[in-house]
Formats: sequence, structure tokens, C-alpha cells
Amino acid sequence: MPLKAYILINTKIGKTSEVTRTLQNMPEVKRLDVIMGPYDIIAEVETDGHEALSQVVMQRMQAIDAINHTMTCPVVKIEEAL
Repeated sequence: MPLKAYILINTKIGKTSEVTRTLQNMPEVKRLDVIMGPYDIIAEVETDGHEALSQVVMQRMQAIDAINHTMTCPVVKIEEAL
């Protein structure tokens, strides 16, 4: 079962479009939105699990020079009590 997460991304000033174009080429990135506030981009990502998610964020996204900071928010499933 795939793991879905939202990655909040803060970019260097004037680099949001450049980062967006780079992230669009990552197959794990399913959706990107440019947002206002302390973060500039929100990326919806799907991976095979936590290890793959860590690799995408720490080795690929954080390696992009124009990214200052990321916050990873994995989606959790809450089962309703019967």
C-alpha cells in the first residue's frame, strides 16, 4: 500500500518557479501547488513506504540548492471505532 505525504517547501527568494519545474520531473510527486505563507510550495508525494519517502525528501528534494527547508507530513489512516 503506497504511503502518501505532503511536503511543505520553503524556497530561496525568487526560486519558487525553478524548484517547481525541478519537482515536476520526480515521479513520486503527484501534485504541486504554490502557496502563500511561511512555505512556498506544497507537494503531494506517494512512495512505497517510509524508507522511500525519506530518500525522496532527504536525498533528492533537500539536495536542490534553491530549497531552504522542508516539512514532511505523512498521511495517516484513522479507523473509526466500532
